[in-house]
Order: sequence, then structure tokens, then C-alpha cells
Amino acid sequence: MKGFTKTIYFMHRKHCFILVILSIFTAGPILSQQYNPYYGSIVSGVSYDTILTNLEHFQSLGVKEPGTAALNNTADWLIEKYESFGYTNIVRDTFELNGKQLYNIIVTRQGTTFPPRYLIIDGHYDTYQGPGVNDNGSGVACILEIARLLATVPIKYSIRFINFSAEEQGLIGSQHYVDHTVVPTNMNILLVFNIDEVGGVAGMINNTITCERDEDVPSSNNAASAAYTDSLVNLTELYSNLETQISYAYGSDYVPFQEAGKVITGLYETNESTVVHTPNDILSRMSPNYVYEVTKAATGAILQFSGAYLLNTSSGEDLDELALHIFPNPAFERISWSPDVFNSPYQLSIYNSKGEKEYFKKFCAMDPCQAEIGHLNTGLLLLKFDQENGKTSMVTRIIKLK
Repeated sequence: MKGFTKTIYFMHRKHCFILVILSIFTAGPILSQQYNPYYGSIVSGVSYDTILTNLEHFQSLGVKEPGTAALNNTADWLIEKYESFGYTNIVRDTFELNGKQLYNIIVTRQGTTFPPRYLIIDGHYDTYQGPGVNDNGSGVACILEIARLLATVPIKYSIRFINFSAEEQGLIGSQHYVDHTVVPTNMNILLVFNIDEVGGVAGMINNTITCERDEDVPSSNNAASAAYTDSLVNLTELYSNLETQISYAYGSDYVPFQEAGKVITGLYETNESTVVHTPNDILSRMSPNYVYEVTKAATGAILQFSGAYLLNTSSGEDLDELALHIFPNPAFERISWSPDVFNSPYQLSIYNSKGEKEYFKKFCAMDPCQAEIGHLNTGLLLLKFDQENGKTSMVTRIIKLK
């Protein structure tokens, strides 16, 4: 749906000081910034041939507009693909547009540790005036490959793969899902990761991906979005050959989530195609190799954000953001954490967005699990818990309001 050129606010992760601060910590799904060999082994399974085959098939399905057989056939094809990967929790989320029945395809994998908490990976599959191989067959191919690779990988957080319809008519499918599922159920969403138009331009050097962050109202979710996007930048450069730049999120299926107060991030091509929304949005006008690199980047990030782990390891010994459950968040004067997972003395350090330590306190295991933070600066704060026995270190984040 995106149809105008963005202004890039800042370039390359090495120019963003907060990433230096984040990268020194290694616990928590958002903040680990080191290469994980286990994740790398899964990323190495990303298949260029599989991506190319899916792009070719997406093109062959035709122009996928509401009411067309092409759109319905694409929905059927997506379900068949997910079923072939072994997924069984697949739902057609049905809605109507101008008397035509349309479907969002919802695929769920339950997490082992925090099943009520969802990482949503989304991208639309409808097109406008053309086969839409870039917009958004590229995102579809990327999401399918991630789903294939993560089908049997143990994950702490639940993953929900969503292929939205009627994005090109004004984000209709994603708005329907937010209005009829997310808001009524107060759905517990860790992050919405949107992948839209990541095909690049044939004949150009496609070596940079744009990572998108929330800069719109409401502002309560902006700081968390920025933190996840910073992490996405670093993970992209760890698990792919792509450079990165950061810009603002707009005009795609994460917008209804963002407006509902959820945390979002996304990927979007840096060399913007001039043929989207035309009959010339075809495979020969984009770069399959770029989609391949974007898929590697996204796979590495999803592994991190979902808390993927290797069976028969001691990963369960590490604290997790939700094991502590910091509340309230956003916070004003005081924060608390529960349950009390510490069985020996521990200490809490709180850093502001510049990496400056603003708070430090030692706690005994029986002390009240709370800290007074009214005097701290507003904005994103990083909380680092260290247990004195050296077994546990954890980093999480909160938003501090006035």
C-alpha cells in the first residue's frame, strides 16, 4: 500500500549509542545482541530456491483483488503451505468488503513458557492492479520461509503468522482483526513484526533494508518500538549481509495495531520499486536474492524475539522478562515485580536511554519487590537485575512517565 518516499531519520546501527548499551547485555528476547550459533544454524537453512519457487507461484496466481478467484486461490495455497510445514492451528478469519467475503489467514504456534504472549509476524497477500510479486509476494515468501524453519523449533513466546487480506483497500483486513480479536480480548502482544514490500529493484545494488519504528500517536508505545527496532537493526547485521537504516512506520498492516497501543516494528525495501500497483509488479522487476537476505535477517530476529531455544539445554535457568512481570508499565512513581524468583541476594541497576545509571539498589531475597522511580528521567529505562550468586542476569525495559 505504501506509495511515497520516506525520509530516513538516522543511518546504520553504529551511529546509535543506545545499541552500544543494549549490546552489553545478553538476557531477554529484545536485548540480546550477540551472535547465537544455534540461531545461525537455523538461519543457514533459509533456501533461495524455496523462496524463488514461492515467488514464481505467487506470480502465477494472478491479480489478487477482492472478489477474484486469484485471491481465493492464494488463500487456499497459503493454507496448504502451512499444513505442509506441520501447522494444525490454522484459521480463516472471515470478513466482508462490499459484499465480498475475504479471509485473513491466521496460523498459531504455542510457546512453551509464555503461551498467552504473542509475537505476530504479518504481511498481506492481496495485490492491486497486478500480480504483486514485490507488493507483497516478497513478504509472503519471507513469512512462509520463516514458518517452515520454525515449525519445530521450541519457542518461549507464542507465534502467530498472519497473512492479511484487503490491505490495498485501506488496511481493511488488519483493522478487522484488531477490532474483532485484539481489542475485545485485550490480546497480550509482545510485538507485531510487519513485512511488506521487501523485493528491491532489479539491476540496482540492493544491500540495505529499512527497519521501521513507531513515531506516531499514541506515543506510549513509541519507546518500546524504538528499542525493538534498534534490536532488529543489530540482528539484521548479525544474521544477513544487509546494511540497515531506520525510518518511521506508515501505511501498512501494523498501523491498526499501533493505533491500539501495541508495539510494532517492520521491514521495508530501501530501493523503492516504481512498478508496484501496476501490471509490471512481476518477478523480473525485483531481486529474489534481496528477499533471500531479508528472510535471513527476519529469521534471526524472530528466533531472538520468540525466545527460541535448543532442547536439552539449561536455557530455563535464565530469567525472562515475563518471569518477573514488571508492573505497572508504563510507570510513574513506583515499579514492582513478581513473582519473587530470586532465592539469593540480588541487585537492580536502572539506566536511562543514554546509558547512564540512574538507580542502584541491593535487595535481599525476602525484601519487597519494588523500587521508587519517581525521581528518574522520563522515557525508556533499562532495568538490569543481577543475582549475587552469578547464575542469573536479566535485562528488561519499562517506559517512565511524568
